[in-house]
Amino acid sequence: MVKMSISCSTIRYRQIEFNLICTALTFLIFSTAVLTNLADGQIGSKTHNVRITSPAQGEKVPAGGDLEISGISVGNHNATLINCHVSVIVNGLEPYRTATANGLHGSNDYSKWIFIIGSNHTTIKLGQNKITAKYSCLNEPNMLSHYSINITGITTSMRNITGVK
Repeated sequence: MVKMSISCSTIRYRQIEFNLICTALTFLIFSTAVLTNLADGQIGSKTHNVRITSPAQGEKVPAGGDLEISGISVGNHNATLINCHVSVIVNGLEPYRTATANGLHGSNDYSKWIFIIGSNHTTIKLGQNKITAKYSCLNEPNMLSHYSINITGITTSMRNITGVK
C-alpha cells in the first residue's frame, strides 16, 4: 500500500499557481479583445451619422465640370429629431449647401442623399479636393457629424490616357 502525504504548503502553492494561471488567461483574453477592437477602429473612434459613398476616397474625377456626390446618413430615424438634413462643402468654400434627400420616405428622408457640385457654386479643381458632408438636426446638437473625403481632379485627357473610370 502506498501512503500519500500532501502538506498544507503544497496545497497553498498549487492554489497560488492556479490563481496566477487564471489571472494570466483573463488578461490575455481581455488584451486580445482590446487589440482586436483597436484594429477594427471600434475604440476611440466616433460613429459617423453621415457618410459619402460616391465618389470613393482618393478617386480621380474630371476637373471643372459637374460632379454628383451621393451618400447615406442616419436620416430622420427618430420622431423627436426635428429638421435633420445633410449639407456639403467643397474645398472649404462656405456656405454649406443643402443636399437633396433621396430616401424612400420622402423629401425629408436623408437616409440617402445626393448633391451636385456645379459651376453655380464651385467646381472640382485640378489636383487635390476635399469634400465634407455634414449631418445636423435643428433641435439636437449632439447629432452633428462630419465626414470628409479627398479626391483628385484631373483633366479629361489624363482620364483617357490613364483609363480612369
